[in-house]
Order: sequence, then C-alpha cells, then structure tokens
Amino acid sequence: MAFRRIFVPRPLNQIRSYCRSATKCEEKDTSKGTQKQTFSKEGDSGFSKTLTGETLSKDHNIFNAIGATEELLSSLGLAREHAHESELEYTDKLKRIQTIIIDISTAISRSTDKNIKVIPNTYTRELEDWIGEYSKQLPPPEQYIIPGGGVASASLHVARAICRRTERVLLSFVQEGLVDKEAQVYLNRLSDFLFTVSRIAAKHDGRAESIYIPKPDEKIQEQIVKVDSIVYVKKI
Repeated sequence: MAFRRIFVPRPLNQIRSYCRSATKCEEKDTSKGTQKQTFSKEGDSGFSKTLTGETLSKDHNIFNAIGATEELLSSLGLAREHAHESELEYTDKLKRIQTIIIDISTAISRSTDKNIKVIPNTYTRELEDWIGEYSKQLPPPEQYIIPGGGVASASLHVARAICRRTERVLLSFVQEGLVDKEAQVYLNRLSDFLFTVSRIAAKHDGRAESIYIPKPDEKIQEQIVKVDSIVYVKKI
C-alpha cells in the first residue's frame, strides 16, 4: 500500500523542520550552508501571471482551466502510483499522458497569445491504439459499471471523472479559437482510455466489476466510440 511507503519512521535528524516566522520562512540547505526561499508572496493579492506575462485575477477562466488540468495531472499521478504497486504495465503510458496534459496546460496559459500552440493529432491516435490493444483483452461492457474494482481501478475512475470535467472547462477556449481543437479531442479520447484501463486494472487484481442493472423501464445513456472500425461502449 502507498501509506506504508509514506509513513516510514525516520531518525529525528532526518525529519524536516519548518520555521514558524510569519514574515519569512526559509529552508536551510545544511550541505552548502546557504538558505533558499521556498515561496513567494506574489499571489497574495489574488492575482497571478500567465506564461505570456499577463496579470489576471486568480478566478479568471484561464486559471480555472489550468487548475482543472493540474487536478487531472495529479489524479493521473496517483493512479500511476497505484498501477506501479500492482505492477500494471500501463504505468509508463500514464506518465506519457501526464506530459501531454502539461502541454495542454501550457496551451491554456498562452491562450491570449496570437500563436495558438498546436497539439499534434498523433497524441490522440496513440490513445486510440492503446484502447484497441486493451479492449481485445476485455469482454464488452454490457451494463453500467459502478466505479470500484480495487484501488488501482478506482483511482482511474476518479481520474476519468476529472478528465471529463477538464474537457468541459476547456471547451469554451476551443470554441473561441483560443486553444487548438485537438486538445479537446485528446481529453475526450483520454476519458475512453481511462475507462478501458480501469477495467484492465480490475481484471489484473482479480476484482469483479460491479454492474448496475436498471429497472426494465429505465434507460442508461451510452456513448459509442468508434476506433479503427471497432465499436466500444463508454458509459456516461
């Protein structure tokens, strides 16, 4: 489990201490005998700068979108750690995806620039190839799958939910021509990929998928995703 690695008792001389000064907190580098400041106060006023140097309120749509990508990036990192502990082979793929999310975040930060950052469509095709590869190892999802299926699988379901929200936040930037359309397409396909590997994780860990069976008069909305002439059902 991850907590076993985090909460390992350490000798007192290895535990980091933090100062309590309200004015300035610096961490001392004992190896070099120098001090380096670990934070700045530039954002205390409620404003921050984009990569283009523009100063905006922290509740600006740009920072909301950047924040969404940061949440997605972090959730992928957590999913990657759980995958590593379960020795799942898609670990490196999640790291690759994280680097592309950083590219998308950079594109959002530069969205006020005249030169739109291009997101190559090869990134999306890469996801589609992975989806096709993993889907061959799985039975078709005939019913609505309830998130769970072990820690590794559940963490991917969380990442997928955050991915879908990130896509919704990004959509207005795409519609206004501020961010490359391919960024939104990538996030849409990424949610498909995360759904697929969540099932792979459950299968690897020997966990049964929890299925929601609706009443006869109820319908569950489905989204059909076609990749290389193969139809996959993604529940939404």
